[in-house]
Amino acid sequence: MLLTQKLEQLTRLFGEMEQALIAYSGGVDSTLVAKIAYDVLGDRALAVTAVSPSLLPEELEDAQIQAAEIGITHRIVSTHEMENPNYTSNPVNRCYFCKSELRYS
Repeated sequence: MLLTQKLEQLTRLFGEMEQALIAYSGGVDSTLVAKIAYDVLGDRALAVTAVSPSLLPEELEDAQIQAAEIGITHRIVSTHEMENPNYTSNPVNRCYFCKSELRYS
């Protein structure tokens, strides 16, 4: 599938939604998704960034700046994955434990 086709498909998917919540890190992928969601849904799109000691302050600042440039509403939620020894022991599946924390925050 060509890149333009993928972009059109993503745009169509958002067009079928009443609203969307975007897990927003401020990286390239989530910024693209947030931009498309906002372009299609406007104020019915929300970007959410999880904040904990594992996120550098400058990364949060960059995410906030980019969200403002997009125009999307941006919310910050505190997470506590650093309190989980399964995460802090840095196993190969640490992303599982981090995502588990995000789900319950």
